[in-house]
Amino acid sequence: MMRDTRDAGSSVVIGFVILLMLVALGIGIWAMISLPAQMQEAESTHAIVLQNAFLDFKLSADKVRVNDLSGARFSMLLPGRAGISGSTVSFVNDTTSGIYVYNVTNRNQELWSLRTIGRLSASVGGTRGATEIGYEAGGVFRGDNGHMVWITPGLIEIYPDAKENRTINVEIVMPVLSGNPSISSNWGVPLNCLYRGYTDRYLSEKNLTMEIRFTTTSPSDQKRGHIQLWQTMFSEAVIRYQNAVTENSLTKLTGKEIKLVESTDNFAAMQLYCRDGISVKVYIREATYDVSLVNRYDES
Repeated sequence: MMRDTRDAGSSVVIGFVILLMLVALGIGIWAMISLPAQMQEAESTHAIVLQNAFLDFKLSADKVRVNDLSGARFSMLLPGRAGISGSTVSFVNDTTSGIYVYNVTNRNQELWSLRTIGRLSASVGGTRGATEIGYEAGGVFRGDNGHMVWITPGLIEIYPDAKENRTINVEIVMPVLSGNPSISSNWGVPLNCLYRGYTDRYLSEKNLTMEIRFTTTSPSDQKRGHIQLWQTMFSEAVIRYQNAVTENSLTKLTGKEIKLVESTDNFAAMQLYCRDGISVKVYIREATYDVSLVNRYDES
C-alpha cells in the first residue's frame, strides 16, 4: 500500500510539471505570434491618432490665419503612446532648411528667402521601423522608414492669371514656427499655440527665369527623405498649373513655362521660364506662430 501512495504522489507532481510546460508553451506561442501582431496594431493605431492630431493642428492654424485672428490661441494634446506600443514621441519646431526664390537670369540673384522653415513633428519608434508625422510648409506629412508622403500638401499654388493672359501667379504661404525646444514623452504633450499675425511679400518680374528652391543642410533631413517630400510638392504644383492652363481657354500660356529641376542630396527646385513678355507675380505670406510644448511629467 505504501508503494501505491508514493506512485500516486509522483503522478500528481508529474502532471503538475506537464501542466506548467503546456502553459509555458502557450505563452511562448502567444509571444511569438500574437504579441508582435498586437504591438504592430497598437503602433498603427498610435500613428493614425498622431496623424489626426496634426491634421487638427493644421485646420486650427489655417483658420486663425485665413480669418486674420492675430493674438488667437488654440491648444490640443498630442498623444505620447497607444495601447502596449510604448512609443516615445519627440517634438521639434525648427530646422536647418530654407526656401529661396532666385532670379536665375541675373546670376541667381536672391529675390526672397525664408532661411528657417518651421516644422512641428513627432517621431515614433516601433517594431517595423521609425515613423515621422509632422506639419511643415502649411501641410501635414508622414514618413515611414525614410519614405515621405504628404497627407495634405504644402501651401504653394501656381496658376494662370484670370485677367492677364500672359501672367503666372504664384502663391506661397510659409508658417514661421518658434518656441521651446524638443520634448519627449510617453504620456502625451499638451501643445499651446499663439498666432501672431502675418507679413506679406510681393514680387513682380518679367522676361526672366525664376527658381523656387528648397534647401537643407541637415544630414537627418536628407536621410529621412525631406528632399523627396518637397520635390513631390513642387511636382504636384506643376501638374495643377498645367491642368489650370488646359482648362483656361483664354490664356496664351502653354503649360510648359514651369519645369522641375532634378533634385540633389540637399535641394529640390522648380523653375519658371517667363520669356517673350510673360510675367510672374509672386505673393508670399509669412504667418508666425509661437508653439509651446509642455511636459506633463518629469521623465528621465
